[in-house]
Amino acid sequence: MASLRDIRRRIKGVKNIRQVTRAMNMIAAARLRRAQSKAESARPYAQRLSEILQDVVASSGGASRHPLMAQRPVKNVALVLITADRGLCGAFNAGIIREAQRFLIEQTVPVEIITVGRKARDHFQRLGYKIAQHFPQPSREVRLEEVGNISKRIIADYSASKYDQVYLGYAKFVSVLRSEPTLTRLLPLGQADDAPKTAKTAYQFEPDAEELLNTLLPQYIEVLIYRALVESLASEQAARMVAMKAATDSASDMITALTREYNGARQGSITTALLEVVAGADALAKKE
Repeated sequence: MASLRDIRRRIKGVKNIRQVTRAMNMIAAARLRRAQSKAESARPYAQRLSEILQDVVASSGGASRHPLMAQRPVKNVALVLITADRGLCGAFNAGIIREAQRFLIEQTVPVEIITVGRKARDHFQRLGYKIAQHFPQPSREVRLEEVGNISKRIIADYSASKYDQVYLGYAKFVSVLRSEPTLTRLLPLGQADDAPKTAKTAYQFEPDAEELLNTLLPQYIEVLIYRALVESLASEQAARMVAMKAATDSASDMITALTREYNGARQGSITTALLEVVAGADALAKKE
């Protein structure tokens, strides 16, 4: 049976851990509000830009000749995988990595991994996969230059035919309690299956459609990557908030159980001491 000193030491240690997890829960909750706002505001912008782009492509004719829309035989594939730099966020990283592993197993052509965040890089390096490029997790503000560094590298490699397809893996924010590991094709760009075959809006191009697409398509790739980053950031903060709340509750339950154990042990020691006093007094009385 543990001594009273050991139990007190364990109670103190668990209380210290609870202070840390409670602070991390509060920090994650504060960051989640900003990250969730960014993720929700990025969705309508990306959706509207996609609709405009589809109209422009349908109006321009011959858009499939653009390097970012050209379909070619698939010989090399890139997977851009967005995870966190840190753990303590439940199954957030594990869910994305598991989805990526399933994708890698299904591929019949070589796949190079481009990671954003240390967790994916460290995991796949341990498994012996080639990491073609690593980018640090962006700041909480997700600055444009951070997104541009990623998009420019991907566009340059695809335009140079280094990759024939590029996929993007991230955690889509659904709610505070739920995120969805998502894998979607980033390049080549193409119309969605339900997209209209003719433009809803008639465009007059100045100077020409090709130059307009040269501007719009890279911007659209940047928007898609930005949306994935802010969705992933919101999912990470939500997962960390929930995980730290669960850890704090578990610590409180453990403190309650240890306190009961301490009180029981203390009561037992007091009872034993009283019995020894009574037994000693009884023995002295018999001698007299």
